[in-house]
Order: sequence, then structure tokens, then C-alpha cells
Amino acid sequence: MTQATANSKTDLERLRSALETVAELVVADPVYSPIFARLEREIAIEETLQGTNVLARAIAAQSATR
Repeated sequence: MTQATANSKTDLERLRSALETVAELVVADPVYSPIFARLEREIAIEETLQGTNVLARAIAAQSATR
């Protein structure tokens, strides 16, 4: 695992944890809704980046066996 991949996973875990905390805040006071929405967008971006990296590794591995 490269350093960038390790950091992305850590970032994704950190974002998911923050989302859970902010979800509780939103239930108590909807003023936190924009933060919740922002965290959801950031999580989607991180998941897309990780998915792209996985796909690229699979393609590279397949190309290496040819």
C-alpha cells in the first residue's frame, strides 16, 4: 500500500466518523445540515478515488500478464 492510499483510507474513515457525529448534531439542530451535506460529498469523492485506484490496479495487473 502506498502512502497516498494509506492516507486516503484514513481520510475516508475520518470522514465517516465525522459524518456520524454531525448526523447526531443535525437531529438536535438542523443548522448543521450544510456540514452534513459537505461530509457526504467528501465521502463520495474519496470513495470514487479509491474505486478508480482499484480499477487501475486491476487493469495494470491484467496487462502485466499478457
